[in-house]
Amino acid sequence: MKNRSKFILGTACAALLFSGMAHAADYPAKPITMVVPFEVGGPSDILGRILAETLGKKLGQPVIVENKGGAGGAIGSELVANSKPDGYTIGLATISTHVVNPSCNKHLRYDPIKSFTPVALVGSMPNILVVRQGFEAKDFAEFRGLLKQGSEKYNLGTAGPCSFGHVMLEHLNKELDARIVHVPYRGSGPAASDLLGGSLDMMMDIYPLLGTHIAAGKLKALAVAWPERLSRLPGTPTFDELGLPALSTTSWYGIVAPAGLEADRLALLARKVAESIQDPQVQKRFAEAYIYAAPQASPAHFKTFLTTQFQKESAFIKSRDMGLK
Repeated sequence: MKNRSKFILGTACAALLFSGMAHAADYPAKPITMVVPFEVGGPSDILGRILAETLGKKLGQPVIVENKGGAGGAIGSELVANSKPDGYTIGLATISTHVVNPSCNKHLRYDPIKSFTPVALVGSMPNILVVRQGFEAKDFAEFRGLLKQGSEKYNLGTAGPCSFGHVMLEHLNKELDARIVHVPYRGSGPAASDLLGGSLDMMMDIYPLLGTHIAAGKLKALAVAWPERLSRLPGTPTFDELGLPALSTTSWYGIVAPAGLEADRLALLARKVAESIQDPQVQKRFAEAYIYAAPQASPAHFKTFLTTQFQKESAFIKSRDMGLK
């Protein structure tokens, strides 16, 4: 009787194990949706589509990009958070969707940490402090001197209230004891247009948006938020070099899934994302789009990175009373 019980128990355990392995092996059995929480054509969309194309090949199923823009990325991110955690819906996370927006908007209907399963950090883009053509300062030292004479005379355009650019402006004002005026727009594009037209004094935004205008001599780069000087801007110092590490935050991008994603599917997704990032063709296309691939793409690394970023910036945002009412 004992032997028969052992046989039945062993058979049951084997069946459960086989069932779990089979469950893992059949994923993905259909196309995966990658929600990009911004409009078509922007940096987030470009990165998402580059990654999705190669990731689909690595997984053996298409990864279809679905743009769900609006509310600073909140609409698309909420869609991911509320999706079934089966690995068939993933989303692009950014510093806006998972740090700035949750820190500013108390009515947001997702938690940037608890509502998601971090899959992998994908890449980042440098941010540049630029001034308009004809601005009185030729470098950061002269810029700093001008601010000491009356910083409230100058303005900085951003993508909107409590956008990433707004957060960087607050860091700039705090670190330089300045009062540069905030001019919010409905997106970085309109702000950049007014900067080029001369009605704005400065912006701090991603290099892909501003780089071509710097190269054409239409804007002057004063400092870059990046660990080292950019090869395209060898004469522009980093904020770290200038003794302003609080301004060194970059614009980063990662992949998340809904909270509760099974460990086997998470491991597979993370591995395939890592393989995609290291793919030579992806690296080439990233470089052309001024995207720097993340050196590590594990769920544990991304979770730690995400938590640290949120804790740091949310505390600062609250200290500057930037929250939307």
